[in-house]
Amino acid sequence: MYKAMFFDLDDTLYPEMTFVKSGFKQVARFISSRRKLDEGLLLDEMMYLLKKNGRGRIFDDLLEKIGLYSEEWVKMLLYVYRSHKPDIQPFKDVIPFLLYLKRTGVSTGLITDGIAPVQQNKVNALKLDGIFDFIIYTDTLGKDCFKPSPLPFQIALELLRETIETPKEAAYVGDNVWKDFIAPNMLGMGSIMIGRESENAPDRNIAYTESASAKQTFADFTELYEKIFNS
Repeated sequence: MYKAMFFDLDDTLYPEMTFVKSGFKQVARFISSRRKLDEGLLLDEMMYLLKKNGRGRIFDDLLEKIGLYSEEWVKMLLYVYRSHKPDIQPFKDVIPFLLYLKRTGVSTGLITDGIAPVQQNKVNALKLDGIFDFIIYTDTLGKDCFKPSPLPFQIALELLRETIETPKEAAYVGDNVWKDFIAPNMLGMGSIMIGRESENAPDRNIAYTESASAKQTFADFTELYEKIFNS
């Protein structure tokens, strides 16, 4: 039984693709309102470009295709995407699990990478801001403090020094085998993977090092609760 649990945000507490699509919808609406182009077709094109090429140049490629490319337009679309109020929902088992931890006195925290205002918009949309004891937006510490940097985890442990005696009494819950568990493992914390289907889910054909692998893996928060807190 852990005395504290810290959580990743994207694809752990909600499906990140819903944020992406929410942002694309706002971008499509923005372009349509100024150039009378079909919102649905613009959205479909962005989803196609995402699937085809990944995230790097979606707005550049879209603007080139519709004859609007300029650095100013790219920056406008980035602003619309990053500043929009997202239409997203947590996974169904997330809020009940977090409220259970709160009721039973388990301390909770959120440690999330990404542009801080963007992540804050997500937290607000998911109505999570009042649930956690603290939230660490690693962007506010500097890009070099993004996971797998141990610093945000060390800060989290320090914030709860009166609650937990050793790091092993705390666990980090995430989904990304490339960065989520390296620092918790190094610090002697528990590390828990929620293995939902996502782009960050582990490829079972790849052998990950012990330092990067989660110590425990569960399909969802319902199974985590049943195996750890209700066993």
